[in-house]
Amino acid sequence: MSLVVTLTADTADRDIADLGGWLDADDELRGCVRREPAPVRDGTLGGAVAQLVVSLGSGGAATALAGVIITWLRRRAGSVTVRLTRPDGSTVEMRAERVRALAAADLRAQVEQLAAVVWPELTDDSAGA
Repeated sequence: MSLVVTLTADTADRDIADLGGWLDADDELRGCVRREPAPVRDGTLGGAVAQLVVSLGSGGAATALAGVIITWLRRRAGSVTVRLTRPDGSTVEMRAERVRALAAADLRAQVEQLAAVVWPELTDDSAGA
């Protein structure tokens, strides 16, 4: 399954490249992240990264992706929004202001909630029962 991760921010080009680096650094997600370039603007030599496409194959990868995104958001300054788009077109949006001050237990709950909302078919323990 592929998940499109788009980012909205004042400095989106730099931030989405940074998020891609964080995703690449995670052992479970390494090799699952593809960068899609934005259209080339007149007068420039190339396009910036417009979005990240992440291919997930297991519940562990979904939880790893959720954890990386939330941890990355906690490190951002200013207003940053990450929009996750499922193959069916539904989206989930997270803002940095909502996760920045989370305690460790709350952070873990937020990771589990994000993974369950975006990838219920990968994280539903009752599916295999």
